[in-house]
Amino acid sequence: MDGSVTTSQVPQKGSGQATLPFSADLVDFLSKGLATSGAISIAATRMNNEYATLLRTIFMTFATFFGYVWGARLPSSFTKVVHPLVTSTAVTHLFTQLTALATSSTFNDVLATYKSGTMKLLSTGCGDILLYLLGPSVVSFAISMYGRKKVIADNLLIVGTAMIVASAGGLFGTALMVRLLQIGGKAGDVLRKSLLPRNVTTPLAIAITNIIKGNVSQAAAVVVLTGIYGATFGPSFLTSLGITDPVARGLGIGGSGQGMGVASMMGEKDAFPFAAVSMVLTAIGATVLVSIPSVADAIINLATGK
Repeated sequence: MDGSVTTSQVPQKGSGQATLPFSADLVDFLSKGLATSGAISIAATRMNNEYATLLRTIFMTFATFFGYVWGARLPSSFTKVVHPLVTSTAVTHLFTQLTALATSSTFNDVLATYKSGTMKLLSTGCGDILLYLLGPSVVSFAISMYGRKKVIADNLLIVGTAMIVASAGGLFGTALMVRLLQIGGKAGDVLRKSLLPRNVTTPLAIAITNIIKGNVSQAAAVVVLTGIYGATFGPSFLTSLGITDPVARGLGIGGSGQGMGVASMMGEKDAFPFAAVSMVLTAIGATVLVSIPSVADAIINLATGK
């Protein structure tokens, strides 16, 4: 079965046939794998089997991918508003809760095994594996970037300017907004600091959060939400503003929507390399800025007022 690369055709009223992402066979495979692995995982947990964590990781992996694939195949009117990643998260949370009920555990206890912070075979979680794969997936963008290196070189000044605006503007602009909106109230200093790297790709956003002493979980959550928003509404928003130049579109999405935003530009072959370059340079620029103590202090003071 080659469900990962095939598509299925379904009739749509008024539009002949529309192509859906992924195949019905893949959905069937994932649903069967989800049901089978779920039953085995729950049984192993109830019996305190030594492979219970590994089996749960397999189960949660099926749940995560099933949620995404199923969500991506929903009507376009729905997916334009709700990104498949949101659907995947909701489905994963649902099966996390069901697992907790079936094993007489708590939601938080089951969720803690989703990302355990280790890559040891019998202890790793689905989240650990996905986060580990994030690095190579980002590096893979270099292939498209290299293929368009001449165009990028011809627009080097524009790319450099975009990096400065996206990195410095993202940090200081976010700091100003979280303070003006008084996010978190008087005791919201940690939350405000955690929101600062919202437009930086996850690995470096975590590094920035550690430097400014924010909360990594909160930072990761807002980075994902920003990426979802950028991928879902970014391209159409630029189109509505009449921005059609591929260089501008790519730099804008890459500097604000991180990896998910970049992925949403894959259909625009001229804009995609600039989106990938912008994402990488924005993350590097923001990390360098925060690594300078005086700059980090200025950003924190602007965000917290202290």
